[in-house]
Amino acid sequence: MSKWNTYTRKTSYVLGLVLLVVLLIVLKRQQANQICNKITIEIDAPLQKQLVTQRLVLDKISEWYSGGLSGTSQQNLDLPDIERRLETMPAVKNAEVSFDLRGELRIEVEQRIPLVRIIHSNGEQFYLADDYTKIPVIGTDVARVPIANGRLTNAMIRKVYTLSTYVHENPFMEALTEQIFVDTKDDLVIIPKLQNQRIIIGDTERIEQKFEKLIDFYTEGLNHIGWDKYKTINLKYKDQIVCN
Repeated sequence: MSKWNTYTRKTSYVLGLVLLVVLLIVLKRQQANQICNKITIEIDAPLQKQLVTQRLVLDKISEWYSGGLSGTSQQNLDLPDIERRLETMPAVKNAEVSFDLRGELRIEVEQRIPLVRIIHSNGEQFYLADDYTKIPVIGTDVARVPIANGRLTNAMIRKVYTLSTYVHENPFMEALTEQIFVDTKDDLVIIPKLQNQRIIIGDTERIEQKFEKLIDFYTEGLNHIGWDKYKTINLKYKDQIVCN
Protein backbone atom coordinates (compact mmCIF):
# COMPACT_ATOMS: atom_id res chain seq x y z
CA MET A 1 0.00 0.00 0.00
CA SER A 2 2.75 2.39 0.87
CA LYS A 3 4.55 1.61 -2.44
CA TRP A 4 1.34 2.34 -4.33
CA ASN A 5 0.94 5.65 -2.51
CA THR A 6 4.55 6.56 -3.28
CA TYR A 7 4.00 5.74 -6.97
CA THR A 8 0.79 7.78 -7.04
CA ARG A 9 2.47 10.78 -5.44
CA LYS A 10 5.37 10.65 -7.93
CA THR A 11 2.97 10.30 -10.85
CA SER A 12 0.91 13.25 -9.62
CA TYR A 13 4.09 15.30 -9.20
CA VAL A 14 5.24 14.54 -12.77
CA LEU A 15 1.77 15.26 -14.19
CA GLY A 16 1.66 18.52 -12.26
CA LEU A 17 5.02 19.57 -13.74
CA VAL A 18 3.87 18.63 -17.24
CA LEU A 19 0.66 20.63 -16.83
CA LEU A 20 2.63 23.60 -15.51
CA VAL A 21 4.99 23.52 -18.48
CA VAL A 22 2.06 23.24 -20.89
CA LEU A 23 0.33 26.14 -19.17
CA LEU A 24 3.46 28.28 -19.39
CA ILE A 25 3.83 27.49 -23.09
CA VAL A 26 0.18 28.40 -23.75
CA LEU A 27 0.50 31.65 -21.79
CA LYS A 28 3.73 32.48 -23.61
CA ARG A 29 2.04 31.98 -26.97
CA GLN A 30 -0.97 34.01 -25.88
CA GLN A 31 1.30 36.82 -24.71
CA ALA A 32 3.28 36.74 -27.95
CA ASN A 33 0.03 37.18 -29.87
CA GLN A 34 -1.37 39.75 -27.44
CA ILE A 35 -2.08 43.07 -29.14
CA CYS A 36 -1.00 46.35 -27.55
CA ASN A 37 -4.31 48.03 -26.79
CA LYS A 38 -3.21 50.51 -24.14
CA ILE A 39 -0.12 52.62 -23.51
CA THR A 40 0.46 53.93 -19.99
CA ILE A 41 3.18 56.52 -19.41
CA GLU A 42 4.46 57.64 -16.01
CA ILE A 43 6.91 60.53 -15.65
CA ASP A 44 8.95 60.57 -12.44
CA ALA A 45 9.33 64.33 -11.98
CA PRO A 46 7.41 67.11 -10.19
CA LEU A 47 4.66 68.46 -12.46
CA GLN A 48 6.09 72.00 -12.51
CA LYS A 49 9.50 70.64 -13.59
CA GLN A 50 8.39 68.16 -16.21
CA LEU A 51 10.39 68.55 -19.40
CA VAL A 52 9.11 65.22 -20.68
CA THR A 53 5.34 64.82 -20.97
CA GLN A 54 3.09 61.94 -21.93
CA ARG A 55 2.25 63.71 -25.20
CA LEU A 56 5.96 64.20 -25.99
CA VAL A 57 6.67 60.48 -25.40
CA LEU A 58 3.75 59.45 -27.61
CA ASP A 59 4.90 61.84 -30.35
CA LYS A 60 8.41 60.37 -30.19
CA ILE A 61 7.04 56.81 -30.38
CA SER A 62 5.01 57.74 -33.47
CA GLU A 63 8.16 59.29 -34.97
CA TRP A 64 10.34 56.24 -34.23
CA TYR A 65 7.77 53.56 -35.10
CA SER A 66 5.59 54.21 -38.12
CA GLY A 67 1.98 54.39 -37.00
CA GLY A 68 2.90 54.12 -33.33
CA LEU A 69 2.73 50.98 -31.20
CA SER A 70 -1.01 50.59 -30.60
CA GLY A 71 -2.21 47.44 -32.34
CA THR A 72 1.27 45.89 -32.42
CA SER A 73 1.60 42.31 -31.16
CA GLN A 74 3.94 41.51 -28.29
CA GLN A 75 6.23 39.46 -30.52
CA ASN A 76 6.81 42.56 -32.64
CA LEU A 77 7.49 44.84 -29.68
CA ASP A 78 11.19 45.35 -28.99
CA LEU A 79 11.07 46.60 -25.41
CA PRO A 80 14.86 47.12 -25.01
CA ASP A 81 14.86 49.17 -28.23
CA ILE A 82 12.07 51.39 -26.92
CA GLU A 83 14.05 51.95 -23.71
CA ARG A 84 17.23 52.79 -25.63
CA ARG A 85 15.44 55.28 -27.83
CA LEU A 86 13.78 56.99 -24.87
CA GLU A 87 17.14 57.27 -23.10
CA THR A 88 18.58 59.16 -26.08
CA MET A 89 16.36 62.08 -25.04
CA PRO A 90 18.60 64.46 -23.03
CA ALA A 91 15.99 64.97 -20.31
CA VAL A 92 15.52 61.21 -19.73
CA LYS A 93 17.78 59.66 -17.13
CA ASN A 94 16.32 56.14 -17.28
CA ALA A 95 13.43 54.36 -18.97
CA GLU A 96 11.74 51.07 -18.10
CA VAL A 97 9.25 49.47 -20.52
CA SER A 98 7.08 46.42 -19.84
CA PHE A 99 4.13 44.61 -21.47
CA ASP A 100 1.52 42.50 -19.71
CA LEU A 101 -1.06 39.87 -20.62
CA ARG A 102 -3.83 42.47 -20.75
CA GLY A 103 -2.13 44.20 -23.67
CA GLU A 104 -0.91 47.19 -21.69
CA LEU A 105 2.44 48.71 -22.66
CA ARG A 106 3.78 50.45 -19.57
CA ILE A 107 6.47 53.12 -19.94
CA GLU A 108 8.16 54.52 -16.83
CA VAL A 109 10.43 57.51 -17.38
CA GLU A 110 12.86 58.81 -14.77
CA GLN A 111 13.48 62.40 -15.77
CA ARG A 112 16.48 64.55 -14.95
CA ILE A 113 15.32 67.42 -12.74
CA PRO A 114 16.04 70.89 -14.17
CA LEU A 115 17.41 73.43 -11.71
CA VAL A 116 17.80 76.54 -13.83
CA ARG A 117 17.32 77.79 -17.37
CA ILE A 118 20.49 79.32 -18.81
CA ILE A 119 19.97 82.19 -21.28
CA HIS A 120 23.14 83.43 -22.99
CA SER A 121 23.37 86.92 -24.46
CA ASN A 122 23.72 85.34 -27.93
CA GLY A 123 20.32 83.70 -27.53
CA GLU A 124 21.51 80.17 -26.71
CA GLN A 125 19.31 78.54 -24.08
CA PHE A 126 19.35 75.27 -22.18
CA TYR A 127 18.35 73.79 -18.84
CA LEU A 128 20.93 72.63 -16.32
CA ALA A 129 19.78 69.45 -14.59
CA ASP A 130 20.60 68.27 -11.09
CA ASP A 131 23.41 66.09 -12.48
CA TYR A 132 24.80 69.03 -14.51
CA THR A 133 23.45 67.64 -17.79
CA LYS A 134 22.67 70.35 -20.34
CA ILE A 135 19.16 69.85 -21.72
CA PRO A 136 18.21 71.76 -24.90
CA VAL A 137 15.10 73.90 -24.62
CA ILE A 138 13.90 72.78 -28.05
CA GLY A 139 12.00 69.51 -27.88
CA THR A 140 11.01 69.79 -24.22
CA ASP A 141 8.13 71.20 -22.26
CA VAL A 142 8.58 74.39 -20.20
CA ALA A 143 9.76 73.89 -16.61
CA ARG A 144 9.10 76.38 -13.85
CA VAL A 145 12.65 77.08 -12.75
CA PRO A 146 14.67 80.27 -12.28
CA ILE A 147 16.28 81.74 -15.37
CA ALA A 148 19.95 82.75 -15.31
CA ASN A 149 21.54 85.42 -17.48
CA GLY A 150 24.22 88.09 -17.43
CA ARG A 151 27.96 87.48 -17.66
CA LEU A 152 27.75 83.72 -18.14
CA THR A 153 31.26 82.42 -18.64
CA ASN A 154 31.85 78.67 -18.20
CA ALA A 155 33.21 79.29 -14.71
CA MET A 156 30.17 81.39 -13.77
CA ILE A 157 27.76 78.78 -15.15
CA ARG A 158 29.33 76.30 -12.74
CA LYS A 159 28.71 78.75 -9.88
CA VAL A 160 25.15 79.33 -11.10
CA TYR A 161 24.68 75.56 -10.97
CA THR A 162 25.98 75.43 -7.38
CA LEU A 163 23.71 78.27 -6.31
CA SER A 164 20.72 76.72 -8.12
CA THR A 165 21.31 73.42 -6.33
CA TYR A 166 21.05 75.13 -2.96
CA VAL A 167 17.98 77.09 -4.10
CA HIS A 168 16.33 73.86 -5.25
CA GLU A 169 17.00 72.17 -1.90
CA ASN A 170 15.67 75.09 0.16
CA PRO A 171 11.85 75.46 -0.08
CA PHE A 172 11.90 79.11 1.06
CA MET A 173 14.55 80.13 -1.47
CA GLU A 174 12.95 78.11 -4.24
CA ALA A 175 9.65 79.92 -3.67
CA LEU A 176 11.45 83.28 -3.54
CA THR A 177 13.82 83.05 -6.50
CA GLU A 178 12.71 84.23 -9.93
CA GLN A 179 16.04 84.89 -11.61
CA ILE A 180 19.79 84.54 -11.11
CA PHE A 181 21.91 87.27 -12.62
CA VAL A 182 25.70 87.48 -13.00
CA ASP A 183 26.77 91.13 -12.90
CA THR A 184 29.89 92.75 -14.34
CA LYS A 185 31.77 92.11 -11.07
CA ASP A 186 31.04 88.36 -11.35
CA ASP A 187 28.74 88.60 -8.36
CA LEU A 188 25.78 86.23 -8.26
CA VAL A 189 22.57 88.16 -7.79
CA ILE A 190 19.17 86.68 -7.01
CA ILE A 191 16.18 88.57 -8.38
CA PRO A 192 13.25 87.57 -6.16
CA LYS A 193 9.62 87.37 -7.22
CA LEU A 194 9.15 90.60 -5.29
CA GLN A 195 9.41 93.49 -7.71
CA ASN A 196 12.40 95.86 -7.81
CA GLN A 197 14.65 94.00 -5.39
CA ARG A 198 18.11 92.47 -5.74
CA ILE A 199 19.80 90.01 -3.38
CA ILE A 200 23.55 90.08 -3.89
CA ILE A 201 24.98 86.67 -3.03
CA GLY A 202 28.49 87.33 -4.30
CA ASP A 203 30.41 84.06 -4.51
CA THR A 204 29.16 80.55 -3.81
CA GLU A 205 31.14 80.30 -0.57
CA ARG A 206 29.10 79.98 2.64
CA ILE A 207 25.84 79.63 0.68
CA GLU A 208 24.02 77.84 3.49
CA GLN A 209 24.99 80.52 6.02
CA LYS A 210 23.96 83.28 3.59
CA PHE A 211 20.58 81.65 3.07
CA GLU A 212 20.08 81.27 6.82
CA LYS A 213 20.82 84.96 7.36
CA LEU A 214 18.55 85.98 4.50
CA ILE A 215 15.62 83.85 5.66
CA ASP A 216 15.98 85.19 9.21
CA PHE A 217 16.14 88.71 7.82
CA TYR A 218 12.94 88.23 5.83
CA THR A 219 10.97 86.41 8.54
CA GLU A 220 12.23 88.27 11.63
CA GLY A 221 13.07 91.68 10.21
CA LEU A 222 11.21 92.53 7.01
CA ASN A 223 8.00 90.89 8.24
CA HIS A 224 7.64 93.88 10.58
CA ILE A 225 8.59 96.68 8.17
CA GLY A 226 7.60 95.23 4.80
CA TRP A 227 9.46 92.96 2.39
CA ASP A 228 9.78 95.78 -0.15
CA LYS A 229 11.48 98.14 2.30
CA TYR A 230 14.93 97.77 0.64
CA LYS A 231 15.88 97.63 -3.04
CA THR A 232 19.20 95.86 -2.43
CA ILE A 233 20.11 93.20 0.14
CA ASN A 234 23.83 92.42 0.09
CA LEU A 235 25.04 89.14 1.62
CA LYS A 236 28.51 88.95 0.09
CA TYR A 237 30.26 90.23 3.23
CA LYS A 238 30.84 87.79 6.08
CA ASP A 239 28.65 88.12 9.19
CA GLN A 240 26.68 91.12 7.96
CA ILE A 241 23.81 92.17 5.73
CA VAL A 242 24.05 95.51 3.96
CA CYS A 243 20.79 97.00 2.77
CA ASN A 244 19.78 100.14 0.94
